[in-house]
Amino acid sequence: MTNAVREVARFIKRSPETNDSMVLWEMCKALESKSVFELHRLFELNLKSFEMAMELLDEWRIDRWIVERRIQKYIDLSGN
Repeated sequence: MTNAVREVARFIKRSPETNDSMVLWEMCKALESKSVFELHRLFELNLKSFEMAMELLDEWRIDRWIVERRIQKYIDLSGN
């Protein structure tokens, strides 16, 4: 999940006070902490920020799937 994370982090650092940065930051915190994020907040974003959010979600989902597969593989191997 490195490309989207870097892009979002750079964006937030460049303009931390903007609404787009705050929404993206809240989304990142929610994903990391597995807490609630109100999806309607994404519709407040301009198109570029919205696309960054979608890329972040996509990479986060893939990353979680890989972790789950690794855990499952470890569990399968340890059962032998």
